[in-house]
Amino acid sequence: MRLDAQLRGESALIERIAQKAHDLPCAGRVAVMQGIGDDTAVLQTDCQILLWTADMLLEGIHFRLDWIDPHSLGWKSLAVNLSDIAAMGGEPTGALLSMALPPERTGEWLDAFIEGFVECAHAYSTALLGGDTNRAEQVIIDVSVLGVASGRPLLRSGAQPGDWILVTGALGGSRAGLEALRAGDAAGIDLTPHFRPIPRLQAGALARELGATAMMDLSDGLAADLPKLLRASGMGAVVYPAQVPVHPVALHWTQRRSLDPALFAIAGGEDYELLIIAPPDAAQRLLKEIPCQTGVPLSVIGEVITARELWLEHPDGRRESFAVAGWDHFTV
Repeated sequence: MRLDAQLRGESALIERIAQKAHDLPCAGRVAVMQGIGDDTAVLQTDCQILLWTADMLLEGIHFRLDWIDPHSLGWKSLAVNLSDIAAMGGEPTGALLSMALPPERTGEWLDAFIEGFVECAHAYSTALLGGDTNRAEQVIIDVSVLGVASGRPLLRSGAQPGDWILVTGALGGSRAGLEALRAGDAAGIDLTPHFRPIPRLQAGALARELGATAMMDLSDGLAADLPKLLRASGMGAVVYPAQVPVHPVALHWTQRRSLDPALFAIAGGEDYELLIIAPPDAAQRLLKEIPCQTGVPLSVIGEVITARELWLEHPDGRRESFAVAGWDHFTV
């Protein structure tokens, strides 16, 4: 895969917006350290670095109400935003929740949704500060989270040649759950990875503290998100599919269908694991400290290279162009 090709899909749309808005002023005693193009915006005040992110979830696009219960949807709505804060090595402080709802979703369904949202907020010390409500024909959820960083945040643009590529946890579990739901074959499938993602806040903070050079969360899948990080850094990479950690749910699903587990996991979306880039010495520290301090596994899956290309390298040394596609709202 060539990483200097013209952008398409959602990435092209975001770049189009960024080009129109790049020179807007920021009044007062706040400096914009990072605007459009990373997991969060980064703002510098006199005494603190602030992180600001937002995500929408739309009925029929991101969830179906006959598949997901409202409690799990409430959890997920906040967790996906907290994952952006984790990707910067920060910690959350507060959230705004805006919802547009049909009238029939304003009673018990809403109560259960808020219970799930609040459960996640309690788990990760995030205050619900306000928001907005409106009426719509389908459920629309918009969450914005404000966080802080105790040191310089990790951007997508810091990768260097020779850095190792690492991921937390395991990949493909959410995709397996989604495909099972779509196939009407979800009996016996653990849907937790798809319904209740875990934001890796502690792991992200450790990565920043222990010398990682770049980081992002895997919301659209490794196949979609790794190229974004590499383009931001002006680098390329070699990925070792045999070393990609595959979630047990994905292993079970792919084995039943004679699919390649690693390629399935690489193309999966909504993993909400962290993609961490670090020099070899820092990577060795991370491989020891993140599992030890958080209980979250960490795996080396590749290496950053100078050439702006992306390759899959197999155990026998054979290379092939990275042609796996991830999730994109505007190309599916």
